[in-house]
Amino acid sequence: MVTVDCHLHLTEVPEQVPHWWMDELYRPYGVEYGTTDGEWMVDMLDRSGIDIGMVQGSDIRRTTFHPDHPDEYEVYVPNDYTADQVAKYPDRLKGVACIDPMRGIPWAVEELERCVKELDFRALKLVPSYQLYSPNDRTLDPLYEKAIELDIPVHFFTGWTPIINASLEMGDPFLLDGVGRRFRDMKVIVVINWPWVTKGILMVAKHPNFHADLCHFAGGAPEPLHDALDMLRSYVATDRAMYGSDNSDKIRIGTDIAAVPELYRRLNDVAERQGSEPFSDEELAAIMGGTAARLYKLDS
Repeated sequence: MVTVDCHLHLTEVPEQVPHWWMDELYRPYGVEYGTTDGEWMVDMLDRSGIDIGMVQGSDIRRTTFHPDHPDEYEVYVPNDYTADQVAKYPDRLKGVACIDPMRGIPWAVEELERCVKELDFRALKLVPSYQLYSPNDRTLDPLYEKAIELDIPVHFFTGWTPIINASLEMGDPFLLDGVGRRFRDMKVIVVINWPWVTKGILMVAKHPNFHADLCHFAGGAPEPLHDALDMLRSYVATDRAMYGSDNSDKIRIGTDIAAVPELYRRLNDVAERQGSEPFSDEELAAIMGGTAARLYKLDS
């Protein structure tokens, strides 16, 4: 079965994202950063043994700010750049549209349609905490309606970020509850992220069209990943859990192995130590790509 990384970021530094922003983002982790273009992505996928990566850019121009760098506010990786990188590796990379809807809802709807119909993008990524709006703001309804019409999932970033100008309040996954109530047919992907791991899982458990992006657990130990998946399983939702790395691999965390897939291979070691039910081959295959292949229509 195909394997899929649902969470990868394209970035050219400093052409698209200034150094101060990357310094702020990576400061708590003590790791290095650099340009991550299509070639870098495919190389990482190869090292990790992953077939397909879902790649996204970013558009945080409207809300980027640092008092010491007033002229450096362009955090912007255009959708056309994402399309160009995907075109170089069409069998390995698939595009995800990144849109700031508060730049104008009519424009956002048109841009999403363009990305899907002309660029063959497979999802929409929204980052409310970075773009400073609530995902439950009803002015976004036309964009959600367009996503339903196009039959693509909407991927929401939730949880903690070290970017000072971002709003943690807008990253609370419970804000997605109203979205799920109003738009039962919209396919949603929720980043399960600290400090609201349980909240995110409960949102996925409650809404049948919600899915869990597990990228938060990349680069860590297998125990927290096991516990999150065990909770999803307790709500009969492991078939909606998806592998994501958030660009994490041996380069980022300084090991000699492609560490993120290794976490999943060690899940049943944790289950054995804790006396919990092991994850079946079928469950793991779905998490590692089967669910994503269906959601993103990777066979089309």
